[in-house]
Amino acid sequence: MSPPVPDLSTAPALRGLLERANYSTGGLMVALGGEVDTDPGTAPVQARTLGDDDLAVLARLFLLGVAVPADRAGPALAPLSVDMLTATGWLVAEGDGLRAPVQVTPFEGLLLVHDRLGTTAPDADVVLGLSSAARTLAALTPRLPVEAALDVGTGCGVHALLAAEHADRVVATDVNPRALAYGALSAELSDVHNVEFRTGSFFDPVEGERFGLVVCNPPFAISPEDGLTYRDGTLGRDEVSRVALTGAAAVLAPEGMAQLLVNWVHQPFESWAAPLESWLADSGCDALLLHHLTETPLEYAAKWNAFLRDDPEAQGRALDRWTEHFEREGIASLATGAVTLRRTARKPPLMIHHEMATGPRGAACEHVVRLLDAAEWLADCDDEELLRTPLELVDGHSVASQRVHAGGEYADDTVSVALDDSVGLSDTVGPAATAVLMGLLGGCTPADALDGLASALPTSPTDPRELVADITRALVSRGVLLRA
Repeated sequence: MSPPVPDLSTAPALRGLLERANYSTGGLMVALGGEVDTDPGTAPVQARTLGDDDLAVLARLFLLGVAVPADRAGPALAPLSVDMLTATGWLVAEGDGLRAPVQVTPFEGLLLVHDRLGTTAPDADVVLGLSSAARTLAALTPRLPVEAALDVGTGCGVHALLAAEHADRVVATDVNPRALAYGALSAELSDVHNVEFRTGSFFDPVEGERFGLVVCNPPFAISPEDGLTYRDGTLGRDEVSRVALTGAAAVLAPEGMAQLLVNWVHQPFESWAAPLESWLADSGCDALLLHHLTETPLEYAAKWNAFLRDDPEAQGRALDRWTEHFEREGIASLATGAVTLRRTARKPPLMIHHEMATGPRGAACEHVVRLLDAAEWLADCDDEELLRTPLELVDGHSVASQRVHAGGEYADDTVSVALDDSVGLSDTVGPAATAVLMGLLGGCTPADALDGLASALPTSPTDPRELVADITRALVSRGVLLRA
């Protein structure tokens, strides 16, 4: 049974205590001597790396979930009393010590309150904290100023609270009352006061409203189960992702943007993008479709049931149940990725496809917007305009040359272009594209650089201007080059 959610009234006082102790990402990294790792299996090890100051005590309690002797916890929690924190659900007695039944995770200046996961199956209404999916969605979400933002399926409130930094007001919805209670706790503990929490499924609580930003990390596992609110949608197949995407598009204000993580089914003989394109054909939105990976039914089932690893029999039963379900449904390939939408008057809207070779890096949201802007410009830009436009490499890039040795000879040089802030694209270009990149240094136009490129371009029946235009178009479309 899930523990009670702590009382909201105590949160302001606890916030002050945690702030004074420097309970933050940076403070905890110093205390732990490395990354903040909240895996329950590593908590006993992490606890032994801490000292005995007040921050170390708070980290053991609220981050790692290990018991602390009552006579040491009391001074670290002052001026708050142990009795008050116990009565309001922030602490529970355990033998001669005290333990926090909930976890407080720092992230991007926020303090997120959520359930503490163990190594066994969680309760149905469990509220997750900062998962890898939550980090991915946070990195990809555009951070443009908006009047109103919407977080659908808010969980512990992370995406609503991040949006509150650049939105005048935020609405956060969830079907799980515990999630809304934790979201309100996270907001109070983070000193954020422009978020409204509403109960309801998907977009029901905001009927008739429009938003400049929609964020959604839905219960998107394609699953035969219905026991875990955070994971198991009950609509069948990939219907949860379809409803989330089409619903987000429908509530966007003009030029509004939505960022979602999705799972979907596609057949091995069809493009991974085909189902997404069919869902969004009438959405009125340009769409950036990012494909991270496609898995077999067994791979997918194993990933989503990894929390059962300490109970091999239960894990085996779950794998059988999931793979048998996929076989009955005719599901052979399950894809994972992200979709960005931007409402547009263009007809038909643009569908932009990219493969995510890695997870997002840095301020990936800037790359997201640049990819959409590039596609919009290129759709209306002929080759002559492209060749006359001054272009430059984006800031925050690195270029590395590599010569591959194969068959006893060195092949042509290739160049990898890495962006500090990236959605996870991987760009390796050949000699011709390398020559174009070098020729554009200093904000030149591709036409200006043509004369100097003549000796570097490969012999080809293609007209040099057409070749340079094609290469330039590809580099712009991937967010590597932009207008100077």
